[in-house]
Amino acid sequence: MINLARRVIFSLATFVALAVVSFLGIDALPGDGCTALLGRFGSDTKIESCRQENQLNDPVVVRLKNWSTDLVSGDLGYSIKRDEQVSKLIAPRLRNTAIMGAVAAVIAFPSAIVVGLLLGRFPQKRISKVVNQLSVIAMTLPEFVIATVLWLVLSIWLPIFPGVSVMPSNASVLQLLPNVWLPALTLAVVIFAHSMRTMRASVTNVQTMPFVESARLRGTKERTTISRHIVPAALPPVMNVVALDGAWLLTGTFVTEAVFNFQGLGRLAIDAISDRDTALILPIILFGLAVYLISSLLADSLARIFDPRLRSAKG
Repeated sequence: MINLARRVIFSLATFVALAVVSFLGIDALPGDGCTALLGRFGSDTKIESCRQENQLNDPVVVRLKNWSTDLVSGDLGYSIKRDEQVSKLIAPRLRNTAIMGAVAAVIAFPSAIVVGLLLGRFPQKRISKVVNQLSVIAMTLPEFVIATVLWLVLSIWLPIFPGVSVMPSNASVLQLLPNVWLPALTLAVVIFAHSMRTMRASVTNVQTMPFVESARLRGTKERTTISRHIVPAALPPVMNVVALDGAWLLTGTFVTEAVFNFQGLGRLAIDAISDRDTALILPIILFGLAVYLISSLLADSLARIFDPRLRSAKG
């Protein structure tokens, strides 16, 4: 408990420090919400009036204090460019990305663990080496290449799924589902390769350890040895990968969403950067930071739950 409390405190301190750095970094960029709204045709008088109205001429320390206070109270800010509360802009996009990420996770993670276990049990088999090499290729290929191949096969040659999403960001879940599959499959290919290779390597390493050999010498059935000894000891490294890949499914989908025009958080971030909408960029950055910190804490906790060696050390 003490170790967990320390990690929570460290994560909170990291979040606060990086939030301040992010605010100051974005504030230092040229332009602001008013220049983004009025464009190059906005006169100096109009831009100055807009800045006065939105308190953009206040000292940076004052604006940081006001922003921090609003953030703690749940106010993510106001987008001058889009004339809308940031929370109302982010909410439907986050829902869409979460649905896409959940579909990708359901496809990739269970299959990666099962396939990694089977291949790790027999690492010298030809099929194990072939699948391992294919996973390396999947990991090294850029997302847009995988997306293009899937689009060509599943949307053009076999018109199963729509190739480009034309749904608005606030479409219902039923309207959104047909457009989820291609981007979700693209993400699933990448995270399957990561998780499967980690599981395969972990099983290969664990099954030669003394406690596994001891179980076999005692005459324990192989199925029992796998379920009680190999899998629990092999899962902790995989849990770390799953946690980080799960965080990536919510925060690293920019390319995939852009290829399929999927109206998720990644697509919104690209639009916000293109529009220099700093009020919208900052909450998205902080959301990604929070997701990765929470995922790291969750992975560490799961490792202690699943790994019998850590449980023994704790006892």
